[in-house]
Formats: sequence, structure tokens, C-alpha cells
Amino acid sequence: MFWGYDVTSVMNIAQKIKAVYRELQPPDTDPMLDFDERDLIACAEHAGFKEIHLELQAEIKASEEGDWNTFLRTARNPKIPTLEEVMQQVLTPDEVEKFTVHLRPLVETKQGTHRSAVAYLWAVK
Repeated sequence: MFWGYDVTSVMNIAQKIKAVYRELQPPDTDPMLDFDERDLIACAEHAGFKEIHLELQAEIKASEEGDWNTFLRTARNPKIPTLEEVMQQVLTPDEVEKFTVHLRPLVETKQGTHRSAVAYLWAVK
């Protein structure tokens, strides 16, 4: 899977792209990725908050994004480049074409899965 889309037939190309993102944001050490809701509560408690509330909203749903250009040119967070930038950085022109031919129709027909989790924490000292 690549951002919720089945890329089995172009897995070797997708792995090159994923490697760039893993290098930029290692899942085990990057501050954007290496915490969960328990860590948020512990940080608030450690900071001296006595009354702590956390609401976690997690959802998995069909992709709503259907615009290829938006998909290609939107960074998933402020610390990483867009898919278009990474493709230009690590793929050959032939690989870009093959990856695009496979992925674009999936994006445009909304055949992916979107996953998200948001934690709302509020506290009183």
C-alpha cells in the first residue's frame, strides 16, 4: 500500500519513494511520528497539569481525494516534500511514467483508503 492505494504491480518503484520518506521521518524517532495518546497524557502530567482530558478520534474511510494534481503536489505534513518532488528526486522518467499510469486512475476514481487520527488534549494546571 502507498498512502492508502494498492501499488502491488509497481512495488519496486513505490519502495524507492517510501525510502525517501522513511529517511526524512524515521517512524521510531521522528517527533511527528514516535508518540501516541499515552505519551501526550504523560507529557501533560509531567508538565504539572492536574486535570487532563484527551479525546482521540481515529477513522478509516474511503478516499475523498480525486484530484491527481492536488494529490501529487500536496505535502502530507510541513516536514516532507510533495510526492511530485520525491518522484523527480529518485525516479527515472520511465519510472515516473509507470508509477503515474498505475496510481493516477486509482486516485481519480477514489479507490484508496484514508486513515487519520487526531488527539484533542486540554488540561488545567
